[in-house]
Amino acid sequence: MLTFLSAKKTINLVIDDYALRMVDHSGGNLTNIKHFKEKSIPNGLLEHGRILDEMEFYHFMKETVKEWGIKRRNVQFYAPDSLVIMRKVKFPAHLKDKDINGHFIMELGHTLYLPFDNPIFDVSPLPGKADTQTEREGLLFAVPEDEMRKYTEILIDAGLKPVAADIRSIGVYRYFQYTYMTKNTDEAYLFLELNLNSIMISIFSEDQPEFLRFQDLDIQMNDWTSYQNDEGLLTWTYHGDEAQFLGLIDDQIMELERMMNFYRYSIHKGQKAVSQIMLLGDFPNLDLIRKKIESQFQIPVTILDAYLSPEKMDKVPRHFIPALGLALKGGS
Repeated sequence: MLTFLSAKKTINLVIDDYALRMVDHSGGNLTNIKHFKEKSIPNGLLEHGRILDEMEFYHFMKETVKEWGIKRRNVQFYAPDSLVIMRKVKFPAHLKDKDINGHFIMELGHTLYLPFDNPIFDVSPLPGKADTQTEREGLLFAVPEDEMRKYTEILIDAGLKPVAADIRSIGVYRYFQYTYMTKNTDEAYLFLELNLNSIMISIFSEDQPEFLRFQDLDIQMNDWTSYQNDEGLLTWTYHGDEAQFLGLIDDQIMELERMMNFYRYSIHKGQKAVSQIMLLGDFPNLDLIRKKIESQFQIPVTILDAYLSPEKMDKVPRHFIPALGLALKGGS
């Protein structure tokens, strides 16, 4: 979604509040990846994806572009999870795909209402949905233009060429399809990405997202410290109140049950339920979270690992999974 320019020789950036990660991909499958890089982002520049200090973030990006030798490269990145709205919409069946976005531009403020002004959005038609004689269904993804403009302008000023923004949950699913999924099924997969200060939950079935939810963990980033090893990779250590932290995690697992019930009974009227949970993220102890979830639900839980091939060869650090999903989008 949200393509800006034609793309070639593209690098893939994942920007979190506390870390910048890059995959340099020459195209094709993931075995063609050239470099993995990451760098911690100073506290106070970003908060749940919103840029708080534009000037300092610009200086950070300019320095990093020079350090990594990626000036004048095209770049794909993710829209911040906290800013993304997903909504199922209907539109006249006679519309050509290229005219769908224009239709909803006209409907803004009439039949389409979004929680922010000046949205950037993209509608993906759903195959075989609704009455194809009169109307079709699609998924609308929207983000606030003002926030996305900040990112694109800073990336441009830092020496990069933004070509597309994507949705992180879709990128993760794209990686899952490439590495783990052998065939399309109607099973419902729940992806729980647990990061240092947030959780992103998405549910996919029949290769389509049906549910997205961003959750703030209410954790101060000052309670985390990072260490960069000789290979330039980061590890994180928590120094805050561990009992309070685990309490927050337990609260989120209880919330997970409510989300799965909503999916089963409100979205699917009891006809479909989550069948597998896929766990990922840069939280240092995902095995603890897996055990907690398994103790609560009779649902298989898999911790996703990061590989460069469906044969699960060439393992790389797990926290690069979103970047690998972005690389699989293409554009190199």
